[in-house]
Amino acid sequence: MQTHEQAPPCAADALFWLRRITVKGRSVGIARLCDAIADVRARQLASDEQIKTALPDCVSGHNYIPDALRADYAGALLTEYHNDECRPAGAGFL
Repeated sequence: MQTHEQAPPCAADALFWLRRITVKGRSVGIARLCDAIADVRARQLASDEQIKTALPDCVSGHNYIPDALRADYAGALLTEYHNDECRPAGAGFL
């Protein structure tokens, strides 16, 4: 029996976990972005440079990031990291 993490997502599940970010002026869909941000937050990295290095590594597990655009993705991901949309809202968040 496969767990949810091992099973391929259905189309609705994939859309639910998809967030849009802007990279070099283009809208790009990133799967499981909030999960990646939560993982990086849990590391309690000290600087934005460390965070910019960690985010693309974490996101690339579920997304393709072209090597030529890695720095651009890192900047866009850092912007999303500092955005409050992925933070739990209060103690009642599950």
